[in-house]
Amino acid sequence: MLKIDCHTHIISPEIRDEYFRRTDNFALVMQFPESIMSNLRCLETVLSNRRLFLCPCIDLRESVSDRLHAIEPLIESHRVVGLKIYLSYQRGRADEPKLFPVYEFAAKHRLAVTFHTGLCSLVLPSDQDLEGSSSKYIARAAKLYPDVNFIAAHMDDPHFRECMAVVSAADNIYTDISGAYETGTKEGNDVDGAITTFKAATDLYPDCYTRILYGTDFCPPISLSQLDEYDYSIEKMFAPEHFEAIYYKNALRAFPRLQKYINIEMEKEK
Repeated sequence: MLKIDCHTHIISPEIRDEYFRRTDNFALVMQFPESIMSNLRCLETVLSNRRLFLCPCIDLRESVSDRLHAIEPLIESHRVVGLKIYLSYQRGRADEPKLFPVYEFAAKHRLAVTFHTGLCSLVLPSDQDLEGSSSKYIARAAKLYPDVNFIAAHMDDPHFRECMAVVSAADNIYTDISGAYETGTKEGNDVDGAITTFKAATDLYPDCYTRILYGTDFCPPISLSQLDEYDYSIEKMFAPEHFEAIYYKNALRAFPRLQKYINIEMEKEK
């Protein structure tokens, strides 16, 4: 089955090679702000493989307008399909006016906006602004910008039920469980227990499978090398007839610019 991994950190040739030794997915690469993790070879890595697509970061500690100006020339050349904002790691809220130019830029270029929500990596520096990353603020931004798709990555860990309520109430908000199985976390040590928790949230909304994305957060240098666990989770959480939606159809809706790139690559592989 075609799979589009909507959340990875394939930011170096070494990570790229390991990922594609294990899978032939298409994958979206979330760039890091340098203050969180150095990833100077990120752009080069995306360009090196046609199955990779870029989501440049918006660093909340820098000028938003300067950053958007720097991203615009990359949109076609680097197959940009979205933007990534590291809430929790960097203090801020999705509904702050300073981010409105980001959403206007996203609307103009048909880009999705992915937010880190909830708990952070065990090993990366963070402001630990968990409240600021709450999905309730993403809901407010989504109402203000109905033409932009927003992704509350990581299902606002640990506020899974609250996040699913937000996702289920809006047509332009998506979520995933990417990064759940980081080595050393409670979820990583008990995959079945984590699935039970996630399923308790998703089961409250029978149609939520239409806005769940497949994502892994793949980045072995920060203990995120899990892949099989996400297939296993999807198999346990959702009915087989919903797998196509979760593995790729939702991604093509959530990230509008993906469609042309995926079609081009599939034609090349025929």
